This record gives sequence, C-alpha cells and structure tokens, in this order.
Amino acid sequence: MKAVAIIPIKKKSTRVPGKNFIKINGIPLYKILLDKILKCNFDEIYVDSDSNEIYRYCKKNNINFIKRLPKLAQNTANGNDLINYHSKIINADIYFQLFITSPLLKISSINSCINILKRNKRYDSILTSKSIYSWFWHKKKPINYSPKKLPRSQDAVPVVVETTGLYGIRKKALKKYRCRIGNKPFFFEVDDNESIDLDNVKDFEYLNFCIKRKF
Repeated sequence: MKAVAIIPIKKKSTRVPGKNFIKINGIPLYKILLDKILKCNFDEIYVDSDSNEIYRYCKKNNINFIKRLPKLAQNTANGNDLINYHSKIINADIYFQLFITSPLLKISSINSCINILKRNKRYDSILTSKSIYSWFWHKKKPINYSPKKLPRSQDAVPVVVETTGLYGIRKKALKKYRCRIGNKPFFFEVDDNESIDLDNVKDFEYLNFCIKRKF
C-alpha cells in the first residue's frame, strides 16, 4: 500500500511575512519539519511550492517538487483544493498532507498515523487533533454542558480541535468526498507542543521558547 507525503509551502504569507522561511534557532522553518519527514516511512515525498529556495532544497534531498499553480497560490485556495489536485497527478493509495507550520510534530506520531491507515481498513482518513476539557459556547449557547447542571471538571465532555498539522486519506474516500477528511476519520491525539500551529508573531515567540527549552 503506497503512502505519499505532500507538503504545500507558499513563498508568500499574509499574517507573518515570509513565515515559512523565518529562522528558528538558526534553521529555516520549512527545514525543521521537512528534515523529519525525510526520516518517516513514506513511500514518496512531494513538496508543492512557488519558491526557488524550496526547489533547491528538494533537489538536494531527492524530494519530488511540484511547481505551485498560480490559481492554487492565491489566498482563496485551501487544503482541499490542493489535495484534490495532487491526487490527479500523483498515484497513491493513501495521501498525507502535512504543514510546516506544525514543526514540533514528532516522527513517531507521523509514522503512527501512517501505520493506522495502512493497517485499519475501518478508517478512511486520519488527522492530528487535541481534546480540550472546558465549558464551550457558540453563538451565545453552550455546546457541551448545561449551565443549570454544572458537571465536575473531570467529567467535562471534551471538544476536539483539529491541529491542522497532518491529514491523511485513502484514495477512494478522497475521490468520493473531495475532502481531506473522509466519513470515518481517526482522530490522532497529539500533545500541546505537537499541536502548535504557527499563525502569528506570538506563535513564533512560543515556538522559540519551546526550542530553547528543548520542549
């Protein structure tokens, strides 16, 4: 069963300019996760980018490079658009989409996700997630508890959050749903550090703090 990794890396970013190339402890952000992925159990690795620097890195490390289509480089394009396009030009049984904005994702976690989809047919997809135990509201209404019947904190029903670090889906499910999450997903829980998703300056400050402390 062929499992491939696809890593989208845009040259430009909006909230944090050039964030994919910011150096963390002297290492460009994109390199932190890509160096890990090279050590994972993928059959093939692909990087989709519009950056010459990324192209040179891929060439040096024998990674398949996909030149980003202009329409997929726009801010309106999303992860589903990318993985659906990639499934048309890459032949595989399982497609994994990983993001370098989750640089603390562990090799062991990535390999576990690969193994889960390869060995368990009851799941058609997988994603990294995090459970948060608290009292949540949406549109001024409680969604996981009743304010009139306060449960103990240890009995709270958790809200599961996508960490957006890794998604994996079988070819058949992707073709059917045209979404990176299928109808029978496995939620792979990761810890607080692995769940980091770099989106603003404060996220980078926290990442630097974690790196200095060696997590």
